Amino acid sequence: MNSQNKETDLLQLQQFCQQTNFAGWCANVWFNGLVNRYPFHFLVYSKNTDVNEWRKDKAKQNIKSEIVDKIDKILSMSLEEKDILAFEKLLTTLDDIILRTENNKL
Repeated sequence: MNSQNKETDLLQLQQFCQQTNFAGWCANVWFNGLVNRYPFHFLVYSKNTDVNEWRKDKAKQNIKSEIVDKIDKILSMSLEEKDILAFEKLLTTLDDIILRTENNKL
């Protein structure tokens, strides 16, 4: 996917997140497709609305599932010493996100 398509998709997703109702089946399918493709973006764009709670829950589940699937795949392989550093970097990155998010709430 090129960056121009992604940029257009994200603009449309942001617009969808600002709406409370959608006219038609096609718009709902389009919105759901964008939510599935860009779950993190969706959660950011919709954080100030209560309209899409079930979509937010689904986006969170999709993110969790993707992360667990990737970790399972990594753990099923023959790991080496260099993989320890990559895993530690991943955990540090997650910790940094948590810390930054918690600090933004203060």
